[in-house]
Amino acid sequence: MANNVLRLNGEISGYQVWRVNQFLGENKGKPVTVRLASPGGDVAAAVQISHAFADHGDVTLIHDSFNASAATWLFGAKNIKMYNDCMLYVHCSSKEVFYWQSMNADRLKQMGVANAEDIKHLENIDRIIAGKYASRGKRSTDDMLAVMKAHPWLTAQECKDYGLIDEIINEKAPAKAANEMISAFRNCAIPIPEDGGLSDERSFFQKLGEMLGLSRGDNSTVNQITPPTTTMNKKFINVNTLLKVEGLDEQDSKVVLTTNQIQTIEDRLVELQGKVENHGNIEKQVTDQLDKFSEEVKNTEGIDAKISKIKDVFDKIPVTATPKSAVPEGPVDEFADIRKDPINNFYNE
Repeated sequence: MANNVLRLNGEISGYQVWRVNQFLGENKGKPVTVRLASPGGDVAAAVQISHAFADHGDVTLIHDSFNASAATWLFGAKNIKMYNDCMLYVHCSSKEVFYWQSMNADRLKQMGVANAEDIKHLENIDRIIAGKYASRGKRSTDDMLAVMKAHPWLTAQECKDYGLIDEIINEKAPAKAANEMISAFRNCAIPIPEDGGLSDERSFFQKLGEMLGLSRGDNSTVNQITPPTTTMNKKFINVNTLLKVEGLDEQDSKVVLTTNQIQTIEDRLVELQGKVENHGNIEKQVTDQLDKFSEEVKNTEGIDAKISKIKDVFDKIPVTATPKSAVPEGPVDEFADIRKDPINNFYNE
């Protein structure tokens, strides 16, 4: 690839910001081209990339795949082109809800799972992005906000009509979306377009079936495999409580845990094992002390039995009468030695 062409594949992130800045720095003052294939990503990172494009001043951005979300409004580029067999997906911003999905502001309101501050934050981001679409396009901010709420896949012609691109390239894109891109869309909860290049992607087994002559005229294999159904399993109450989730996604009697979730379970098991081992040490210490009482106790199995044996020994000790204290009967004259009158009994002393 030429030194003035940068290929950006995958999620828009801080790493992609670093790549763009490095590339533009090496080509300062020169016209450059950036080819983009991305399911979107971090809004802040996309803003930085767009500003970097604008600061450079001569960036041509080419959409040569099915791009979505934050990848659709890098409007700092001087020129934006798009292949006629590609599409762009626009939608409202969203935040993670639990760990298995994300929701936009309208959905959060319906579900009642976010506070007003979160919803206001998302609505502000939506209006900023709608303003970006409107400032480069031919519609108002409210019009573009309505388009975002409909979250459509836009064809190249529709993108040009909205003013999101400057030019349509009427030839097949050199880089076709692959299964990796489909997986990225699914991971980001972005719907796959019903028509277009993505729907033509076939798995290895589908291609193998065609090679073996097992395909039908409609380009589908004889035995279509129905995608497995995913359900939420809530019956593992203790596990769900430990992982702080409502339930676990179950598919074909299998659940998938993240590395962090497995680490949480591991840490808890180690903690419980330590308590069990410590309990064993305490029991041994108590047993050793009880065994010192007598050989009979030492030869007795079990702490409760040893204690019972010691109790029996104490129960057999006869009870003796408490001796009377040597206390003289009658009142005690504490002043007998000084009771004589020193004046009247002077001669008797």
